Amino acid sequence: MSDPTVAARTAAGVARPTPVPAYLVGWIAGAAPALAMITVLWLYPAETTPFAIVGLGAYALALPVMLRRLAIPRDAGFVGFLLAAGLAFGVLSILTGWGNGLTDEGFTTPRFAGFLLAGHDPYTVPMTVAYTVYGRHVVSTSLYVYLPLLMFLQVPGVPYKFFALACWALTVLVVRRRHDMAVLLAQPYAMLLGASGYNDPVVLLLLTVGFVGVGGRRQKWAEWLSLGCKQFANAFVFLYYLVRRDWRGLAVSAGVSAAFVLPFLLWGGSAVVCPAVLANRGPWCPRTGGIQLLVNYPIWPVWIVAVFYVPALAGVRTFLGRHGGSARTSAPVRIPFERLPSLTIVAISAAITGLSVYVVAQAVPTTAAAGAVAAVALGGLATAGWTLAWGGPWRFERRGGSDRTGSLRAFGLAQAVLLVVAVAVEAAAEAFGGSPLVAAAVGLSGGTVASYAILLQAAVPIPVAIPGGAGA
Repeated sequence: MSDPTVAARTAAGVARPTPVPAYLVGWIAGAAPALAMITVLWLYPAETTPFAIVGLGAYALALPVMLRRLAIPRDAGFVGFLLAAGLAFGVLSILTGWGNGLTDEGFTTPRFAGFLLAGHDPYTVPMTVAYTVYGRHVVSTSLYVYLPLLMFLQVPGVPYKFFALACWALTVLVVRRRHDMAVLLAQPYAMLLGASGYNDPVVLLLLTVGFVGVGGRRQKWAEWLSLGCKQFANAFVFLYYLVRRDWRGLAVSAGVSAAFVLPFLLWGGSAVVCPAVLANRGPWCPRTGGIQLLVNYPIWPVWIVAVFYVPALAGVRTFLGRHGGSARTSAPVRIPFERLPSLTIVAISAAITGLSVYVVAQAVPTTAAAGAVAAVALGGLATAGWTLAWGGPWRFERRGGSDRTGSLRAFGLAQAVLLVVAVAVEAAAEAFGGSPLVAAAVGLSGGTVASYAILLQAAVPIPVAIPGGAGA
């Protein structure tokens, strides 16, 4: 139903306000946390790894909540703006190096194809390449640690960073008509991975075409090709068929995966297993890189949530409708704790924001002199600010009189508890010789849980955004 006020204004010749400023605010809401966290990771890698990498994923998953809080229009125009702004920023990043240089995959992944065609087994013979990037000369020596097809997925003559960025853009175009899915995949964090030359966007394009489809029709060939690219894809596809109890699909996927690796097993023997199957991450691998989190890893849970959250939610509703006695009514089925994913991701991102502020405060001489307790207090204030900014289930402006006063009082109490817990844990660590960073992480996380528990007891919930547009 149309808004009569808007219709009257349109008939009178009054131009509707352009949504571009709102779109820009939405893009910045996604870009600013991602760029800030990447910067913190770059400046203080020892102190912020791995929590800052988890933070990248938390910020990415929190974006729908942030957009709802900012009242960004839920229309195709915003998806188009994310795509256009992302392409513009991505090209600028590639050309200037700003916000770039996160990986060497853009220089090594495509060169392994020529290395293989020259007769070298890339899983057992290290490849050495030299290249210049943004005025810096780099020499890289590495084994190939992906499945063999990935090295051949490139466009000859096109720099791999531009190719990866194009794959990100094509993924957005494939899902553009599914708003929440498109927003999660078009956001700046996903774009930055393509612009830096990570090979994940190439694989995710295949998976998207395979599981979302083109024009609603899934393309099996794309799913099978993804099984020859990167181990994350194989793990996801196996888990997908396992959860669905589709034993035939599981067997076919295992067979396709084995077919990609078998020629190299025959060529290089058992030494191929670690790099080709485990990406040299197993502790028993001779050249192990160890089990660790990298900047690109969070894009995989983001993709899974973007593609499968709505179907999973619909499945839960169907199940409850069949077994909860509401199938005979026309009322929509309410899912217990439906808001919990949104509240959880806001809480996690709030705590990580506070911990990042703590690390920066400890590193800046003017604030470091005040001590770890003062730094964790600053982190607690940042955590409270993030919670207030993105709302969770509390919006004080929708409440009036004593109800509003009570809400503000509850919020103040909750944040006071957060600060007390964080400061107390940090002070105890200093007193008993514990790790200040671990204490800050424990104190801010515990304080956040306590503060959210208070707010959940005191506040009246309002609709919050979750991927797929569902809410209360």
